[in-house]
Amino acid sequence: MDPPVTRYVQRAGRALAFQVVGADGHDVVWFMEINLHLDLMWTDPHIHYVLSRGSTYSRTAYFQCRGLGMSDPVDHIPTIEEQADDIVAVMDELGMASATMGGVASTCAALSLVAARTPERVAGLVLVQPFAEALVAAGVPHGWTAQSQKRFVDGWRTAFDAWGSGMSLAMWDPALDSPRNRRIMAMMERCSATPATARAYLERSLRSDYSSMLPAIQAPARVLLVPSGPVPENVARYVADQIPRGTFEWLPETLRGSSLGESLIPAFDELELVATGADRPVEADEFLATVLFTDLVGSTELLARIGDFAYRDLRAAHERQVRELVEAAGGRVVNVVGDGTFSVFDGPITAVRCADRIRSAVSALGLRVRCGVHSGVVEHDGSDLTGMTVHIGARMCGIARPGEVLVSRSVRDLGHDSGLGFVGRGVHTLRGVPGRWQLFGVGNADPDESDKPWPCDGPPAPNLLDRMFLRVVRATPRLARTVVRLSDRGGRWHRPESG
Repeated sequence: MDPPVTRYVQRAGRALAFQVVGADGHDVVWFMEINLHLDLMWTDPHIHYVLSRGSTYSRTAYFQCRGLGMSDPVDHIPTIEEQADDIVAVMDELGMASATMGGVASTCAALSLVAARTPERVAGLVLVQPFAEALVAAGVPHGWTAQSQKRFVDGWRTAFDAWGSGMSLAMWDPALDSPRNRRIMAMMERCSATPATARAYLERSLRSDYSSMLPAIQAPARVLLVPSGPVPENVARYVADQIPRGTFEWLPETLRGSSLGESLIPAFDELELVATGADRPVEADEFLATVLFTDLVGSTELLARIGDFAYRDLRAAHERQVRELVEAAGGRVVNVVGDGTFSVFDGPITAVRCADRIRSAVSALGLRVRCGVHSGVVEHDGSDLTGMTVHIGARMCGIARPGEVLVSRSVRDLGHDSGLGFVGRGVHTLRGVPGRWQLFGVGNADPDESDKPWPCDGPPAPNLLDRMFLRVVRATPRLARTVVRLSDRGGRWHRPESG
């Protein structure tokens, strides 16, 4: 899905920015931390996936504290009560009578206040890394030691002194502190608040104490903790114990090399579980789509002939063409690797016509491209798409003739009345794919290729392995899907070899 349009609600003469995804199902509110800029989060593919997933089961509102990000600046850091009022104002603007709410660290305070004073507005709470008692100008709060308290306060102050550098990542979760993630976080920090505003926000958070309102929360609440994060376990357990229907849970350990979006998935899973009352099934991220693979023909020879710099510019022009044509057709470029591209579309006709336009556009650059188009079930895996459909599309592209758009029978059948011309190209075995596949060419291939015989593996009679596979699929479809994924990492795209 495309990023949502940012909307505004007036609060004391100042505009408060918020976004909404989805229109049906449960109502959900995510109150974002100071560094999670609403627009910039959507530029990262993994975060884009996490945020857009809210539309699959709910109407989800995202926003930051008043005065941050795209909201109008304010002359003071809003109090917890003012932030709580803003949450309710966004809900009222959207007509949300009640919502499941999620927040992280400092935003847990305002969410807890809404739940305590207006229990009818809160169906459930998810609090990630909360600390409910003041850490500055006070004694040692519940669950802390003097050493852990000092380390926490000093660490965050140091990170906020370097606001705009992405240092907050190392404090939040050291496993996420990679150069790429730091660059993304640095950009979001700079666009969310000025250094002075950020430091004032931190000091307000360190001095806030909302522990007294926790026992008044009636909604079920999950308190989640990042294993390598800075909040001690006993602190999070204290928050959970103070809420009558509160429970404490560890989030999975963040793996080194994870993206920011991947690290958010477990918390969003928990919010969905609280909102819907059911674990997200494996099939929930599966959907029917058409995949389009393209690959430049003769790229190695061309590189040797024109040199590195000229080839780089030519390939960049080709990638721009592909992105422009795919987006104009309503598709999305999933990945670009080497000389190939991988895109996804809602329907096969759009994908085939887009492939034909790419073929024509590439010829204007003096290049040739081969394309493969296949329709079937694909599965989200972060920002990537997986599944046997992806694997088949890539293999088809690899065996297509130069200048040809090669499609599967499912695409041919779905495009029967589209006016597109399809020419039979025989029955084939695709490397790593069970069974044999009837393939078709679209339109006319290049004249110098049209008279060459197309290799054919013969009639599609199933062999013993095929029959065994079909029996497994019919008897245990989930097991079959797992076997297929393991055969080549779930059909993740490997660029077809250039011809």
